[in-house]
Amino acid sequence: MNDVNELANIATPDDVFKLAAQRTGLSEIDSDSWRDGLVVMLEDLNTSSAFTPFGRERILGDATDALGRRMQVHDYIQQHPEVLDAPVERPLVVLGMPRTGTTVISYLLDQDPTRRSLLHWQCVDPIPPATTETLRTDPRCLALLEEQGKILQMVKQAKVPLPHWEDADGPTEDMFIHNQDFKGLSWDSFLSTPRYSEWLFDETDMTSTYEYQKRYLQVLQSTAPGSWSLKMPSHSVHIEALLKVFPDARLVWAHRDPYKATGSLANLWKLPKGMTHQPDAVDLEAMGRNAMWQMGYHVDRPLRARDRIGDERFFHMYYHEMMRDPVDVMRRLYAWADEPLPAETEARMRNWLAEHPQDVFGLNSYSLDQYGLTVEQLQPVFAEYLDTFDIELEATP
Repeated sequence: MNDVNELANIATPDDVFKLAAQRTGLSEIDSDSWRDGLVVMLEDLNTSSAFTPFGRERILGDATDALGRRMQVHDYIQQHPEVLDAPVERPLVVLGMPRTGTTVISYLLDQDPTRRSLLHWQCVDPIPPATTETLRTDPRCLALLEEQGKILQMVKQAKVPLPHWEDADGPTEDMFIHNQDFKGLSWDSFLSTPRYSEWLFDETDMTSTYEYQKRYLQVLQSTAPGSWSLKMPSHSVHIEALLKVFPDARLVWAHRDPYKATGSLANLWKLPKGMTHQPDAVDLEAMGRNAMWQMGYHVDRPLRARDRIGDERFFHMYYHEMMRDPVDVMRRLYAWADEPLPAETEARMRNWLAEHPQDVFGLNSYSLDQYGLTVEQLQPVFAEYLDTFDIELEATP
């Protein structure tokens, strides 16, 4: 039976598990914490008419692969239990609203040879973990880079702007570990209703997800050590669970004009939903409503956490400062973190900036009204946030 037929018959989490076991040749997993999120996803996939056949198969295929990776990580830990003895110490964790410059800061931190980034390809094919010397020369990394090159060539020929891109050998978001516990917003971007994000933000305990992330990082650092630089905007929604598992994490809060960021988030969803949904099921105004709702959580939750844990736990990174003088921001971040920033590392950062201008993959044009939103409608959502921080507003999108 081919994969398409197998995916067509998937109806339950057990079906996904069986297919993942078949693909990996493994039969054990560390816990059942992944089931609840997958149940919510499958309810959408199995009851909504919004998905194309390809779209449904794509999401189910990705879900099977994610569970398979978790089985592989568990199998590796069973064979190498000593990896869990090494702590994950004082990681720098970048969070905030989506679309606030967190990608740039993660790439700049990645220029520091003493630091360790979660690389994109290691969330695709993590086992066995690469060594320090082979982090960017591993055959799995090179194969994915080659595949990405072909995709970029097609995108360039089609003259389609990309709102977000990650190189296989560059930093990625912790969300792609979290999606292996089926508690990650990457799944929400493909689904047809906000039910999954509502469950994720309001109804679930993220502790199991951060515990799984810690084990995942312990596996990767066992052969390529370093002080972790991590990023995921929606850490801001789950700070309490994050600090329960990583109590000495240092929090970098990225700030940007929330009106601009909200329009950018809604615009980001056009591509995944366009890939998986029937054309008449791509509802831009629904995407706008969901973006407004999610952004409210991304400002309110960290404000409340800040009230409890104190402002000194955060380094505040402002988008307008990053755009004007990113290296100065990095100097201040390193001083706050009480870490040295050698001249050679600063030079590497400057070289990366010179080689990666903004909008290198095309200028993304969007507006709030395209998604049924207005600044006036959003003002109550962001009033406290804008009163609290000195954020420079950009041109109204």
